[in-house]
Amino acid sequence: MRRVPQIRLGPLVGAVAGPELAPDPTDDITEAILDAAASVLLSGGLRHCTVEAIAEHGRMGRTTIYRRFDGRDDLIHAVLAREVRRMFAAIAAAVGHLERHEDRIIEGLLAGLRAVESSPLAPLVRSEPELLRLLSVEAGALINVAVTFLVEEDRRANGREPTDRARHTAELLVRFAATLVTTPQSTLPLHDDELARRALHDLLDPLLVPFL
Repeated sequence: MRRVPQIRLGPLVGAVAGPELAPDPTDDITEAILDAAASVLLSGGLRHCTVEAIAEHGRMGRTTIYRRFDGRDDLIHAVLAREVRRMFAAIAAAVGHLERHEDRIIEGLLAGLRAVESSPLAPLVRSEPELLRLLSVEAGALINVAVTFLVEEDRRANGREPTDRARHTAELLVRFAATLVTTPQSTLPLHDDELARRALHDLLDPLLVPFL
């Protein structure tokens, strides 16, 4: 029986724990390998994602893959880390031009959810117990990184040091977003950005005022 990859938090946390969310420092061949691996993950899941399948899908030799990655598990972690990094970069891009605090939070939340839904992360998290575990019972490290990201973005935008209340509010927002990723069924009109924006402002603006 083919072994299911053991997903570790370290590479995923490391993808977004740095001070800057720089573009992926990869060459075109590495990007092609990661793209092929993402496609294989989407079509077959973790269990069927092998170096052989990735090489066949990407029309490349296994040697090309092994020159850049230690093996299947290393490659899968690289794919997931790239998607996590892209999600945080999408959030930063969506809120960078906004001044009003409440707008930054809501637009960041929507941008993050859109980025996840358009990437391999959402279907994989919802179908793979190994990944679902990382957003539930073992999500502490990722939650801490996400909270740090939010409060640091607020500090850079407003020039103030984060308070405990700000950190607590950020944690509630991160946990809320995680539940929407793992369980997308909601009474919130998330299918429409404008309707979702109005509903989220109505619900969350009173909570966000003490964040300031």
